Amino acid sequence: MSTTPEGLQGSVIVSVRLRVKLGTEDDAEAALLAVRDSVLSDAEPEGVEFRVARYNNEFLLFEEYTSAAALKTHQETPAFKMWAELAAVIFDGKPEVYFYQE
Repeated sequence: MSTTPEGLQGSVIVSVRLRVKLGTEDDAEAALLAVRDSVLSDAEPEGVEFRVARYNNEFLLFEEYTSAAALKTHQETPAFKMWAELAAVIFDGKPEVYFYQE
């Protein structure tokens, strides 16, 4: 487990646990589902999996990419950028983000 994807070889798994401010949960979920749709589309051919789980205002994300380079490409997509812009306003605390290699 690492807090950065640097140095990881092969497939990269990302685990994210985050909390959003009360009242923003539905907006967060809609944005995360848009990110999921991007990862699972032809727009991100090296995106393998993107799962979103929610309980009230807490979210758990499970992501898989074929490489660290694919993860970097993912972070440049319009859907991810839109999520990042929204997240900067609605996060309730710092998210826990961990990277693993498969």
